[in-house]
Amino acid sequence: MLKVKLDASLRVGRDTLYALPPELLGLLRAIERHGSLLHAIKEAGVSYRHAWGLLGRWEAITGHKLAILTRGQGTGLTPFGARLAGVGAWLEPRITQRFRDLDTELARYLAVPAELQRERVQVHASHDIALLKLKERLDGRLAIDLRFEGSLNSLDSLARGDCDIAGFHLPDPPALLGALLEEFSARLDAREHYVALLLSRRQGLILSKGTAKRVRELKDLPRLGVQLVNRERGSGTRLLFDALLARDGVPPAAIKGYEHEEFTHMATAATVRAGMADAAFGIEAAARAHGLRFVHLVTEHYYLACRRSDPVRVAVDTMIATAQSSAFARTIARIGGYDTSAAGHKTGIRELFAPASAMPRRARALNRR
Repeated sequence: MLKVKLDASLRVGRDTLYALPPELLGLLRAIERHGSLLHAIKEAGVSYRHAWGLLGRWEAITGHKLAILTRGQGTGLTPFGARLAGVGAWLEPRITQRFRDLDTELARYLAVPAELQRERVQVHASHDIALLKLKERLDGRLAIDLRFEGSLNSLDSLARGDCDIAGFHLPDPPALLGALLEEFSARLDAREHYVALLLSRRQGLILSKGTAKRVRELKDLPRLGVQLVNRERGSGTRLLFDALLARDGVPPAAIKGYEHEEFTHMATAATVRAGMADAAFGIEAAARAHGLRFVHLVTEHYYLACRRSDPVRVAVDTMIATAQSSAFARTIARIGGYDTSAAGHKTGIRELFAPASAMPRRARALNRR
């Protein structure tokens, strides 16, 4: 029988819900025990700057002050901070009582005959909000085990056989990546790989309200002393951002916060919204989700790749057909910043790395909006 363990997770927030990190709860409990932030950060194993950043971010998310630093009296928790620190002790007896025996019942519920199980595919892909929505829509027909990696890492996973399908994105025109474009072409072979266009999306600067009117281009980041939150090294968005900086002659070291990294588009946008950064580079959908201003800089085309001889090509075509549906078009229209009008274009490897004029007209239309 399939083994199942049912765990509870806690997400809090006002407009958007965020997973409550254990390190925040540990820090709050340590502050409550010691009455000193200095002693608390030693116990929690975090830096002073990270601790205040963590507290500031979650004060913005919850709308409540969590801790108060009083000169000569140390650091104490607010009433809300104390409640949050004790949330684990409050939940444990209630969760234990309600989840008792559910693990076994759930395992029985999931024990379906093998012939009734959905086809399962492993997808390693560059992070994308629309891809998550597509996975949800396909849930009844196709079991997608989705793991987010950078574009190049996803293609490497496909080469090693660690996944069935790789999702990656390239700017329009691909030449914007400069010398990095060779890294992509080296990982794709016309005889071996089947590549299809899934969607197009808009990338640019995500800006806080305080900096929105002043920032128009990448050169404004160091010129205005804008505090940035960056994507992690190796992500496709980070590779594109670095390529655009090189194109515009902007040294990364001149940008405040360049080394501050988050792992998803939504995480960078949330950091800007929480006031911990003034700007991020990411997709328009993340800016819209957090009510932030967006400056469009480049359009990207998002592709799916698999081996030509692999039966998983059927799964790729299923994903493409779903992306072409009117129902999915309405879903991403609400998200904003996406276009699926050219979904399904079967892309040859040579065409993939050709100038923008080689792309289908519908896929290039988003770039002019």
